[in-house]
Amino acid sequence: MNMNKPLSPVLAEKLVTLKDNITRFPKVSIAFSGGVDSTLLLQVAVDVLGGNVLPITVNGAMLPGSEFSEAQALAKAIGAKPLVIEADVFSLPDFIANSSDRCYHCKKFIFNQIKDAAQVSGYEVILDGSNLDDMKDYRPGIKALAELGVFSPLKESGLTKQDIRDLSAYYNLPTATKPAMACLATRIPTNTPITPAALAAIEAGEDFLKSLGLSQYRLRLLGNTAKIECDPGDFTAVIENRLALIATLKNLGIKTITLDLAGYNCGNMNS
Repeated sequence: MNMNKPLSPVLAEKLVTLKDNITRFPKVSIAFSGGVDSTLLLQVAVDVLGGNVLPITVNGAMLPGSEFSEAQALAKAIGAKPLVIEADVFSLPDFIANSSDRCYHCKKFIFNQIKDAAQVSGYEVILDGSNLDDMKDYRPGIKALAELGVFSPLKESGLTKQDIRDLSAYYNLPTATKPAMACLATRIPTNTPITPAALAAIEAGEDFLKSLGLSQYRLRLLGNTAKIECDPGDFTAVIENRLALIATLKNLGIKTITLDLAGYNCGNMNS
C-alpha cells in the first residue's frame, strides 16, 4: 500500500496505540458501514490481524442503498469479505415512534443481531468506529454499545474525527474526504413517527444532492416540507439544479422544498 507523507509524531503515536488496542484480540468482527470511521478501523485491523477480521454490514431502511453498495466495494478493496445481515427496523416500535432515545433502542436492536451473527461465525469480540468526538454529541446509542460489550478502539486510542480523516489520507483511503453520514432517521424531528415513505424521500433527495458533488449535506423532513442543509459554498449548485430536485421530491409526495441559509449543522434534529 502506498502511503502519503509521514504522520506527525502525535498522530503516529496514536496509530501505534490503535494497532496495540486491536492486537489485544486474536480475531475481531467490525460493525462496518463503509463510513469514514469504520473504513479506517477495518483497514488498520486487516493490517495487523490479516484474515482474522470479519466486517459485518447491516442493511436496512435506515441505510441508503448507495452507501451499502459502497461499503461492499470498500471492504473488498481492503481485502476483507463482509458478512451482510438484514435488519427490519420497522419491526421495532421504538424506531417508528422516534422518541428522544430512538437511537438507543435501534442500536441495541442492530448490535444484538451483529453480536449473534459474529458469534455464529466464531467471533466473540465486536469493534465499532465510535471516536473521541462522538462523546461530545448527543448519542444515546453509545449506551447500547456499552451494554453489549462493544469495544471502540478509535475512541480508546484518543482519535478525533480529524485524526481519522488524516489517517485515512495516510492510507490513501477514498473515505478520507467523504462527507459525514448518519442514519436516515436522523433527518426526521424527534417524536415525529418514521415511515418507509419518509425514509425513501430522504434517500432520494440526498442521492440527488450527492450527485451534485456537494461537500456536506442533509435533507431534513418536516412533514411535507423538505429542508436542505449544505455548505454555503454549494448553494449555487443546488439553485442551478433546483428544478430537477423539485421534480424528484414532488414525485415522492413532498410539497415544499426549502434551502436553509444557515447551512449544514450537525445534530439539527437532536432533542
